[in-house]
Amino acid sequence: MFDKAGASFVSITQSFNTTTSMGRLTLNMLVSFAQFEREVTAERIRDKIAASKARGMWMGGNPPLGYRPDGRTLAIADEHARIVRHIFARYLDLGNVRLVARELSEQGIIAPQRTATTGRTTGGRPFSRGQIYTLLKCPAYTGEIPHRG
Repeated sequence: MFDKAGASFVSITQSFNTTTSMGRLTLNMLVSFAQFEREVTAERIRDKIAASKARGMWMGGNPPLGYRPDGRTLAIADEHARIVRHIFARYLDLGNVRLVARELSEQGIIAPQRTATTGRTTGGRPFSRGQIYTLLKCPAYTGEIPHRG
């Protein structure tokens, strides 16, 4: 970029100048080490998150319906957990998400209204088929914490 713009980088505290071949070499080495440091830091963060999830720790985000964050774990939110158990039981009996959604609507069971830490609210309306599919596929209900498959 410097060469294209006809500019050079001159450091006052260190003796290198991009107008010379040695200065360009030094700058390229510094850029390479900076990139290496960024990648190593990213790997460490990914490994730490993976290890935390392997130990069963909740790493944040929107908790599944029926749970609430409790430090680094999830605690059961009884009032919402009853709805989740009912949905699973009805799906096992009916075997069809469309029928479950229709039955929930007929019974007046709606998705509980929840407010995220960002202030965004969700729920407060009938369960959609997509919400029910997502709920039924959620690995948290089997005691697992998903991480990259």
